[in-house]
Amino acid sequence: MAGPALHGRGSATEDEHHAAEFIAGKLQKYGLQPAADAGDFIQTVTIESRQVIGSPTLSAGGNAAQGATIWAHGRDVVFLNLPRAEATGELQKLDLAETSASASSVREDAALAVKLKPGTTFEQLQAALAPLSHSKAEIVMISSTPELKGMFQAMSAHPPHTPQKIGNDEPPSSAIVVLVALHAFQHIWSLPDGAFIRVQGQLSPWRETHTWNVLAKIPGGYEDQMILLSAHLDHLGVVKGKTYPGADDDASGTVAVMELARALAREPKPKRTIVFALWGSEEAGMIGSRYFLQHPTFPLKDIIANLEFEMIGRPDPAVKPDELWLTGWDRSNLGPEMAAHGANLVSDPHPGENFFTRSDNFPLAQKGIVAQTVSSYGLHKDYHQPSDTFTKINWMHLDESIASMIGPVLWLANSDFMPAWKPDLKP
Repeated sequence: MAGPALHGRGSATEDEHHAAEFIAGKLQKYGLQPAADAGDFIQTVTIESRQVIGSPTLSAGGNAAQGATIWAHGRDVVFLNLPRAEATGELQKLDLAETSASASSVREDAALAVKLKPGTTFEQLQAALAPLSHSKAEIVMISSTPELKGMFQAMSAHPPHTPQKIGNDEPPSSAIVVLVALHAFQHIWSLPDGAFIRVQGQLSPWRETHTWNVLAKIPGGYEDQMILLSAHLDHLGVVKGKTYPGADDDASGTVAVMELARALAREPKPKRTIVFALWGSEEAGMIGSRYFLQHPTFPLKDIIANLEFEMIGRPDPAVKPDELWLTGWDRSNLGPEMAAHGANLVSDPHPGENFFTRSDNFPLAQKGIVAQTVSSYGLHKDYHQPSDTFTKINWMHLDESIASMIGPVLWLANSDFMPAWKPDLKP
């Protein structure tokens, strides 16, 4: 999976396609049944996308012709997305420290300046953005904070996200969202309400590509209860002439799902059906899992739990050498119950990294499915680097980690235990 032949399995590339075909062939050889449409092991996803050309700009004050202060993406402002090339709006201010602040007060086509509460974290920002980006606003400008410095720097090195057309579904309408450095935000906040705000950028024409999900199953006795074991099969591929192998991210998780499939296929028929999913194009915005949720090949309501395996190729120094950790541990009863039945699972020791929201479990969790990620990523420096090679994998740890999950998954597949979100902690 992480060898030179697949060139890093870049999202929506033929290398990713070859990886999907290889995995599908292995799962069929293990005796699993297809779980995609029309008796297939592979679900093909059509994607239309476009790229940002150059650096978009944000201008504030003055008018359309003159007198405005202009900032370009990458230094003073960071565009989190660019759903359209140009937009204008009249300034409206929203201070989230005020109890009366609400997305319902946003004016039609406003350029909304949002002052965050002191100490706002990335996860809190995500929660605040959800209603604002889908409000009536045309542009949403967010004040940066010291807690968001790392995110600001990371996003400044990449072009803004552009919405994609996945399958036959049009991308949802949303505001242009810009993270603004403090000095620039203070200038915007000093302007009078109604001041002219403008975004200018350039987008390439739409281009069609594909990605691929691999879906297989071990049928159980219950027709309406399923356990979903998943990982993402893609990585970054070749970027500027350098290959990013993605051995830990997420060839290790892919191998875990494949090996669990091989081991569980040898067991007696379980009560609950066990589905194995290898998602395509996670690195490009969780496209494969999002498409599946829009076009499921079996009822989503039948999935009682999803365990996503993400980066288990090395032990995490923050926990014991034989332990794996589960994102969102406190959100549901799944982790503690599996630990009580033999899983070497503990709580995520890196809550500040917001890993619960950063893998393919999250789109499923947003649909109400108890979906959490199993990992042992210790924040090593090879993450998203060409140095994430198979020579860095701790093979004993990977082998023992996979073996440690066989019994607990078998218990879950044969028990009557029903995982559930805890009150008020459902995503």
